[in-house]
Amino acid sequence: MHETWIWIAAPLMLLVVLAIFVYFSRTRRTLLRMRIDLDKTWAGIDALIKQRHDEIPKLLGTCRGYMPQDHPAFGPITRARTDYLKARTPQEKALANLALAGAIEGLFKIAGEFPGLKSNANFIKLRKQDAELGKSIEEQQEFFNELVRSYNRRIRRFPVSLVARRARLEMREPLPDPEMGDER
Repeated sequence: MHETWIWIAAPLMLLVVLAIFVYFSRTRRTLLRMRIDLDKTWAGIDALIKQRHDEIPKLLGTCRGYMPQDHPAFGPITRARTDYLKARTPQEKALANLALAGAIEGLFKIAGEFPGLKSNANFIKLRKQDAELGKSIEEQQEFFNELVRSYNRRIRRFPVSLVARRARLEMREPLPDPEMGDER
């Protein structure tokens, strides 16, 4: 009689162990895929920010043709670019980008005082490019932050948290919200 139960219990136990193994491996694969998606999204944001920084010398060159070389509007842009080059984490880079966006906006406001600059075709083109890049960066950051929230929610839930801990997957921080400025 005992042998009958062993023949029934052994395959059931094997199925339970197999089901647990499949669950944990699929969950790990899903979490790793989510982490890769986060990394790819951040790489796209970083490329857009780098592109914005590459346009700065052209913008400053155009402005220096109409504004004095030591105009106070150039200082914040230079500091923001330096901060970006020193930044290591995505959050630091996003904050440096926010500072740069604010400094560029200040430069555009000051440009109104210089009619020749304001009507310069190259300046108008660079201003439009910066606006498009800024909008693209904001949209990508919103998408990134949504992915981060989803990833973090998933990692916090039990039993997924066990899989995440075993795979050494940690929660990610969202990027600062441009609407909130540096407050975040």
